[in-house]
Amino acid sequence: MNVSRRSFLRAGGGSAALLVTAGCDQLPREVRGLFQQAKSDGPFQPPAAGEIDPVTHVLNRVASGPRPGEYERIRKLGATPDEAAAAYLERQLNPETIDDEESDYAVRRFETLNEPLGELFEYQEELLQNELMRGTLTRAVWSERQLYESMVQFWSDHFNIDPSKGDCKWLKVADDREVIRKHALGKFPDMLRASALSPAMLWYLDGRVNRRENMAEKPNENYARELMELHTLGVHGGYTQKDVMEVARCLT
Repeated sequence: MNVSRRSFLRAGGGSAALLVTAGCDQLPREVRGLFQQAKSDGPFQPPAAGEIDPVTHVLNRVASGPRPGEYERIRKLGATPDEAAAAYLERQLNPETIDDEESDYAVRRFETLNEPLGELFEYQEELLQNELMRGTLTRAVWSERQLYESMVQFWSDHFNIDPSKGDCKWLKVADDREVIRKHALGKFPDMLRASALSPAMLWYLDGRVNRRENMAEKPNENYARELMELHTLGVHGGYTQKDVMEVARCLT
């Protein structure tokens, strides 16, 4: 069923009509234009987008948004906005050259983030998860290595581990440090291998129980399926159920 803009507006009731009529003069010019188009049955003409500022764009995409004074600081990196944005991005691609002392100092109070794997079980699970969350947020806000922190968030989502499952409550802290942060701007095969061997991932996707103790037992395919479907090839990646089972068998 085709619905015209006029019919849709009428169906919206008095509130929409009020915006178009009585309150229209108080709306910005661009918004008034959209409402006037909504009253007609003609084709919709979206407003033209304004010019995108490269520095603002790179801060919104690469970083967690600009902090006070950061736009002006980055703008000075180049003669033009394009050059400034390119210089900022080049710097972000080499995080080891960026002094991040302020951020390092801010997260120093979260002691569990640097504890050896075996020591993590000495802490309450609530403390571990709280410090991991607060440490991540603190770094996102204070770190000068903004691209690195954005990639940490990206890979944490890609190699997702629910810390509420079993020993993941304790193991996820080590996974964040030894897998995600260690390889956030490195080579994907290295991160994939590190994730496959991560105690947290082995627990979360049942790799720890993928063993054959008798001839009648089949491999646990949970991690193998996630490896192919989510971590690498995708849902329609051209593999079959037999492929999944063979990968699971290789990983026993």
